[in-house]
Amino acid sequence: MFFTILSVASSLGQAFASYQQGLAMKAYYDAQADISQLQYAQKRADAKEQGVRVLQETNKALGSALAQAAAGGILGTQGSALMQQTISLRQGMQDFRMANLNAELLTNMGALEYNNLKQSGNIKLQSSAFDALTGFGTDLVNIEQAGLFEPVKQKIAKVRQGLID
Repeated sequence: MFFTILSVASSLGQAFASYQQGLAMKAYYDAQADISQLQYAQKRADAKEQGVRVLQETNKALGSALAQAAAGGILGTQGSALMQQTISLRQGMQDFRMANLNAELLTNMGALEYNNLKQSGNIKLQSSAFDALTGFGTDLVNIEQAGLFEPVKQKIAKVRQGLID
């Protein structure tokens, strides 16, 4: 009977350890998801900052074009001065849109990675719970097949018959 109890307790301990490992892996994946979220937030901020720098450079280029036109006695709203401003503005806006697109892509990639890591943690927890239950069940079957439950069954039968209190 001692070995039966020892075998069942050992199997139960192994199942519990398997489940605890699943909890630890879920916590790991959750932490990785949080780290990923922070990293992507930093990358998004960098992309937006790049957009701000592009706008600042575009403003400098426009200011320079206007100053050159005014220094040459040309109106800034006509001819080559206007064309230079238009080209500078067009290039600046293209770069600004690209920075905004990068920020948006980083937002989406960050959300995907966060969700993937969270889902991985949930799946790992579920699979470890399933492994713990099936492992425990298999161990109980092996204990039964080894005949270790026989003394317990005999004692239960005697209790039912009223031979033992």
